[in-house]
Amino acid sequence: MFQKILDFVSRVTSRTRLLQYRGSRTVYITMMSFAKLYHLLFAGREYIILPTLWSVRLYIPKSSFASSRLLTLMLNLVEPQWRDYFDYYIARSTVFIDIGAASDAYYTLRSCKLNPRIKAIAVEPLVNEYKYLLLNVKDNSCIDRVIPINVALCEEEKVIEMSGQKIKCLTLDGLVETLKLPSVDVIKIDVEGAGAEIIRGGIKVIHNYKPVIFFEVHNISEKLVVERLEEKGYVAIERYGDMYILLPILPPQSFKT
Repeated sequence: MFQKILDFVSRVTSRTRLLQYRGSRTVYITMMSFAKLYHLLFAGREYIILPTLWSVRLYIPKSSFASSRLLTLMLNLVEPQWRDYFDYYIARSTVFIDIGAASDAYYTLRSCKLNPRIKAIAVEPLVNEYKYLLLNVKDNSCIDRVIPINVALCEEEKVIEMSGQKIKCLTLDGLVETLKLPSVDVIKIDVEGAGAEIIRGGIKVIHNYKPVIFFEVHNISEKLVVERLEEKGYVAIERYGDMYILLPILPPQSFKT
């Protein structure tokens, strides 16, 4: 019952700034203060153990961005801007690609909780983030439905340097072909500005499968690629904080845009 109440709160705030730190300095300060206090409980460790109200336990390295959003992770209120859309489409999908899955693997784990039939591809290039992603997927009994991939996705296959690490790059088209995925229903992209390259390296996948795309935009090149997808027939729904839901068809009438 308590989880249902939390889900309801998340849904009704999904189009407001109430729980969105990008739109509220007060919420941002509250979230950061909670994170700093919670860190003190794990002094001397390189990671935090976070129980949550949505029946998962997370191991998060203190060096990760995820360690600053512990409160929203705990309450299952991460990025409510598109929460209702994500839940709706994941519940009706068979293959989900989480690009920029991060150490907490939030969207990967949420997809497994929402849909027992889902196959999630969790893509995370950074070694330490990937190590904890693996731990979280295994600890929460999702490993049979998740394919973790330790690469970056780019416009072409190459090797790049990221955070002082040499990282192998694949294209989205190449990844889907290698894994022999029967479909691609939903894609989430949050890669701190490299999303345009990912889209350009996934033209075949987008053309053939027409996935719903959840895209966090950070710069002009990513914004331009959103416009390009609109030209190709996608419907772009913008939410606070430059969060875009890209739909190959109009959304159900139950959604207000």
